[in-house]
Amino acid sequence: MRVTQNTTANLVLNNLQVIRQRTEELEQQSSTGLKVSKPSDDPVTAQQILHLKGLIAQGDQYDRNISNGTAWLSMSESAMSEMGNVLSRAKELAVQMANGTNDQNARTAAMNEFTQMRSQLVLLGNTQLNGRYIFGGFKNDTPPFDAAGNFTGTDDQIMVEVDRGAQVAINYSGGNLLRGGTPPGSSGTDIIGIFDNLITALGSNNQAGVQAELPNLDAATAQVLSTRTDLGARMNRFDGAKGILEEMKYSLTKVLSDKQDIDFMQVVSDLSKQQTAYQAAVAASAKVSQVSLLDYL
Repeated sequence: MRVTQNTTANLVLNNLQVIRQRTEELEQQSSTGLKVSKPSDDPVTAQQILHLKGLIAQGDQYDRNISNGTAWLSMSESAMSEMGNVLSRAKELAVQMANGTNDQNARTAAMNEFTQMRSQLVLLGNTQLNGRYIFGGFKNDTPPFDAAGNFTGTDDQIMVEVDRGAQVAINYSGGNLLRGGTPPGSSGTDIIGIFDNLITALGSNNQAGVQAELPNLDAATAQVLSTRTDLGARMNRFDGAKGILEEMKYSLTKVLSDKQDIDFMQVVSDLSKQQTAYQAAVAASAKVSQVSLLDYL
């Protein structure tokens, strides 16, 4: 088959275009650090990259949920810990006041201390985190306890998603925790009511009334402790979910890097080879363009 000068020139030109196109691709990869800069570069890989990025973004949202939930539960645990301290002191003082050896001054001092402890419990029930009242349920933009100790929040659980379809509650009802349900005492121990009874009993020198609240104080302590135990289980759930999430994000990020990121040293080497090939092709095209009729005589 006879190869004409025009055919040779076209082959050289086509080779130049192919080399130039590949060189431009490598230059783009070296400047962006990406194998695929736009969907047209590799539609299948581009779709896979978008899917992986979506999964990673979803994981980031779960991570934020876990962080917010952990902060909420940590604040709740601190408040409950202080409630436990208040109840421990209340039990100690109630035991002292349960015998008949205390005079009026001692009873008055104890009554004042119980009043202060009651106020402290109400204050703890109104604990805030970032402007939200953590024991108020859905109604967490206003204090869940008024000055009289009445619960005005809701018993609803605030759920956060830690994985697809997996949710964990981050709050506890202040009404259940400190008032024993609605109405008070209907489903648990009315802790604030215990302090009201102690204050009333001391004010009327009712020794039997003080003694009657001793087992109730034990039940109050158990109620707070039980809630803290459940809180610890939820914290463990968050820790476990965070560990799984971190492993998943690491794996996804690695796969994304394999799909998306270039091997910089390899690209530089390939680019150098393409530039050399391009120069050789240019030189060849120059020779072709110099061929004349005298070369065939």
